[in-house]
Amino acid sequence: MSHSARDVLEDNGPAGVCDILSPVQFPSGRSLKNRLVKVALYEHFATLFGGPPNAAHYELYQRWSEGDWGMVITGNVQVERDHLSLGRDMIVPGVLISEGIAPFKKLASVIHGEGFRSLDPSSEHRRRPMAILQLSHSGRQSANVLGGRWPFVRPLAPSPLPLGRSPTSRLGPRSSLSVLFSDFIHALAFQVPRAMSTRHIDGTIEAFVRGAQLAARSGFDGVELHAAHGYLIAQFISPKSNNRTDEYSVTDHPLRFLHRIVTGIRSCDDMPQDFILGVKLNASDYVSRPQDDKLSAQGEPPTADEERALSHVNEIASWRMVDFIEVSGGDYENADFLSTRSSQRQALFANFSRRALQVLSADSPSENSQHRSDVGTHGEDTSKISSRCSPLVLLTGGFRSVPLLASALRQQHAHLLGAGRLSILCPDLPLRLRQALSNPEDDLAQAILTESFPEPNLVLGRSPLHGSWGRTLRYKLESTLVSAVLALWALLPVELPKLVGAGTNMAWYVVMMRRTAAGQEVDYSVSGVGAVIRMWLWVAPTSDGESWVQRIWDSWIVMGLIGVTIGFVLGSYLQI
Repeated sequence: MSHSARDVLEDNGPAGVCDILSPVQFPSGRSLKNRLVKVALYEHFATLFGGPPNAAHYELYQRWSEGDWGMVITGNVQVERDHLSLGRDMIVPGVLISEGIAPFKKLASVIHGEGFRSLDPSSEHRRRPMAILQLSHSGRQSANVLGGRWPFVRPLAPSPLPLGRSPTSRLGPRSSLSVLFSDFIHALAFQVPRAMSTRHIDGTIEAFVRGAQLAARSGFDGVELHAAHGYLIAQFISPKSNNRTDEYSVTDHPLRFLHRIVTGIRSCDDMPQDFILGVKLNASDYVSRPQDDKLSAQGEPPTADEERALSHVNEIASWRMVDFIEVSGGDYENADFLSTRSSQRQALFANFSRRALQVLSADSPSENSQHRSDVGTHGEDTSKISSRCSPLVLLTGGFRSVPLLASALRQQHAHLLGAGRLSILCPDLPLRLRQALSNPEDDLAQAILTESFPEPNLVLGRSPLHGSWGRTLRYKLESTLVSAVLALWALLPVELPKLVGAGTNMAWYVVMMRRTAAGQEVDYSVSGVGAVIRMWLWVAPTSDGESWVQRIWDSWIVMGLIGVTIGFVLGSYLQI
């Protein structure tokens, strides 16, 4: 074994590499076989304007199922059909009947390793991954048209506050025009939302509960509520998107909306007692905008913001209903969670998760902490809810190598380690890590234990070292086109909004997920622009009984028609 591989194993000690594969128990009593979690990713796999899981989902999740992950969390499943993100989201059926449940039941069986015959004979003796369905609502981040509404119909949100109209921009001669251009792009893509009424809120809570019932009836082990990345639940928590003065105000009851969803799920008569319930929180929502660039060298967030974040973690834990809290960050206004570039915010996530773990560990199980109350924090009846210990902390973001994963455990930043993009670059990471530990002298073991997975070159891609002449020609044509576009854009007096640039990164990983589903390797020669084209020029797999009319509707032709329609509407508006 080389010295570097030995260092990785020895320096991380008992709470290091080996502990990554050690089991851990949830407050519900159920346990994971290891601490590696394939977290939710934006997939863009469903039919246009949303639909159930399809063959592409099944093939993709089969790869992850065979990878020996402790837990696999699906991409976001929208609870409302008219509040999608970019049009190809999975959707919770409006009515839970057998026909609507069947595709989700198949997805759960695939994750559990029951839907496909594994190519690995030893997999029959391994414990299956835990399957978690992520539930989401886009709120004000639901795009025009693609969000599932008629053109320029306004989405629902806690308050009528527009998205991204005053972005932070670098100082310079292009700044003012860049801000105007960014405002224009955001105004075109996202309408000023409508404030939700009490009736809207009650209906949305029922939709989240229906999503949890769908998961339970489909055979999923639990759900994760997406309260991060600026989606609806996060919008209720954040002061930049919620200025309500009623019982859902940020000042008095920032977690009331989330608490009602959690309580509603736990109160269902048909919900299993050991059903896993997780919450994905957004660490960056707890950093005041003017202070974003004033973090200390150690990544320490401002004290007031940190205390507010930790108080929310503590309050969620006090409900005794949540099994894990995932720490993430970023939203459509601050698109760091879409970017490949490391930032000071990553240090903030680690600090936040470490302090959250300390807060939760201090609240160890005791007679008092196991006390069962019939009245919840916000007055709801919780008599049917069983008490639980403090939730586990799942840290996601920035993991590119095994040493980083081991370091997070060694420094007690988290109980669970989330891999998003890493799970695309290496779908069978847990299995490869287990094999490396059993034979550390192997060359492949050396690589998995010591090396970081490369990041994509989103500007020009990476020149292919091997491949057909067609692949090489395609790379040269794409790189030439991108270079020409960048040269021309540099002559213009505006800069691209951060969201546009970050979107190319998202598109690249979407394309690589499709390659993973097809059994192909990651293609680093694909550029960001090439990925955007490939992402949109895609048709979902044919469903049983689907007509040719539906196939055309789901094709790129419709995407082009939508673009033309928006162009005509915009042209008419500018002429007024």
